[in-house]
Amino acid sequence: MMVDKALIEQAKERIGDNAADIMADVLQIENYDRKNRKGLCCFHNEKTPSFIYDSKRQRFHCFSCQKSVDIVDSFMEGKHLTFNEAISKVFELAGMEVPMGEVGVKTEPSYKYPTEIKCDDKSQVYEYWAKRKISQATIDYCDVRQDEHGNTVFNYYDTNDVLCLVKYRPSRKIDKSKGDLKAWCQKGADTMPLLWNMNRINTTQPLLIVEGEGDCMSAIEAGYLNTVSVCFGAGNYTWIEKNFDWLEQFDTIIICSDNDEAGEKMRKECVYRLGSWRCKVVNVPKYVERDGKKIRIKDLNEVLYYMGKDKVMEIITQASDMPVESVVDYSDISSVDLDAIDGIKTGFKDIDRRLMKIFFGTFNILTGVNGSGKSSFLSQLVCQTVEQGHSVWYYSGELPNFQCRGWLDYIFAGQRNIIQKNVGDTDFWKVTNEARKAMNDAYKEKMFIYKDGKSHKVPDLLESMVECIRKFGVKLIVVDNLTSVNLECNENNKYNKQEEFVVQLIDLAKKYNVAVILVVHPHKIETMRRLTKMDVQGISAIIDLAHRIISLYRVTDEDKKGIPKKNGDGWYKPPIKSDVMVDILKDRMLGFEGSSVGLFYDRPSRRFFTSEFDLDYQYSWDKKEKKGVLPFYPKQLMPDTAEQEVFGA
Repeated sequence: MMVDKALIEQAKERIGDNAADIMADVLQIENYDRKNRKGLCCFHNEKTPSFIYDSKRQRFHCFSCQKSVDIVDSFMEGKHLTFNEAISKVFELAGMEVPMGEVGVKTEPSYKYPTEIKCDDKSQVYEYWAKRKISQATIDYCDVRQDEHGNTVFNYYDTNDVLCLVKYRPSRKIDKSKGDLKAWCQKGADTMPLLWNMNRINTTQPLLIVEGEGDCMSAIEAGYLNTVSVCFGAGNYTWIEKNFDWLEQFDTIIICSDNDEAGEKMRKECVYRLGSWRCKVVNVPKYVERDGKKIRIKDLNEVLYYMGKDKVMEIITQASDMPVESVVDYSDISSVDLDAIDGIKTGFKDIDRRLMKIFFGTFNILTGVNGSGKSSFLSQLVCQTVEQGHSVWYYSGELPNFQCRGWLDYIFAGQRNIIQKNVGDTDFWKVTNEARKAMNDAYKEKMFIYKDGKSHKVPDLLESMVECIRKFGVKLIVVDNLTSVNLECNENNKYNKQEEFVVQLIDLAKKYNVAVILVVHPHKIETMRRLTKMDVQGISAIIDLAHRIISLYRVTDEDKKGIPKKNGDGWYKPPIKSDVMVDILKDRMLGFEGSSVGLFYDRPSRRFFTSEFDLDYQYSWDKKEKKGVLPFYPKQLMPDTAEQEVFGA
């Protein structure tokens, strides 16, 4: 359940400066001066009043401990209310209708909701977390509980105040050598990827995201209530997808992860997915001096333990803005070897030896005449991308969704999961239902095909790309093809619009560090021949802007025969054994062009291959043991044979 921030601000405006006295009563501010609206800060010990009401921002701010609260925060902290309960109070005070439905409604019937743990005793929980400088007050505020074995219980509520996940961890030091689990979820219940403490978050204030529940309690202990924790550690980002709309409400998001490799990846992924324009990063100190020794600091809880509440609040409030993306200081530019840049392998050893990979942050063109195998090649690259752990956004302006899916199914399946059918004189192949079901389970939320019937206009395509990049972590964008995109132009300005679109794709590739592949048809050519850069349809600017141009050429019968020299000594034009030639027409990344790699094509699986190993490659969804030879052994791998294949048949 989400409430429009504009309505919340309207309610606060209606209450006006009366909010100061209301907040003073709720928070029980000592020595409160109603005339000057100031008193002793209730979040730390002080003798001189520094907790002062700011009428412009409609909040109290402490100039000593840097704590700031508005009327919503006051009800949540002073009365231990959830966000929904707090804004209900605010709307009542403002004389406005509460703009939300019934709280506590379970909205997912098929979901196995956990059982609430009743708790009368928290002694072990209090004792354990006290050793980590977490007070009983913070434990109670966060509704942390204790089970019958003394384990700490973290309740995850959704924004409707419904309990959706129960997580446990031992209330003692974990000994991995004895098989101790760091954490586990309630048995027999589903595990919705929520953010811990999200039902107590004021959506009008900056949000702090930390890596664990202990770090979350540390921030709250220090006075920063608007803190949530990810549910399953730094390497899992399903919480972004699940809570994407809720996260979109925040103008500012502060990221605080651990001082390790996983934490660094989390910071980068969060900034990338949630938006660098609104993200700040907490710089957790790496060391603290104690008795002349350096003690390594891992996380926010250790900052609290070794350095105290004030230091925790200091590093949160001093979180660094992300740098302006449009400029970079020369001295900050690192020399990076190409082999250190991440990207996608094609899966073909000869091509990968030549290209290294399809680098993230680059714009690539794929071209070739009709029937050259572009759809198969692209589909195989998509499958390889998913296999390497990356998600894909795929637009086909010509093929309906079911055909896109079908093409991928054949490649994922391989020959061993395909059966041959016959209708009349026609042979065809079909992926088994068992394989399709397994692929559904394995590749859910990994490939996102642009929906049939949706607008083909450039702004709509770009919006879909960005949303999927941010929400699902997409790393490969495929646009098939340029002519099917609605550029909203006529023949007179077509080339200008094409260039604008290409520039936008390049900007997207750089901004979000994704690889973009655009299919561009060649100019109409009078005779069937190998393409050059100048055969790419459109203006020269498209050619100039591309990082790479790859062309597919379907080998003809004449090519396979070759042309011998008239004197019979050698070849004027050597025969080509391959079915398709992959020509590198341009390569700005490596600085040279003109090389080629030959591939064979297999009709049953719709796979390109160079060897039996390529053709019989088993994707990770397929757990079956390989038995026997390939059911449809290709003629290309048999001695002295060649077969002309029909791509897309």
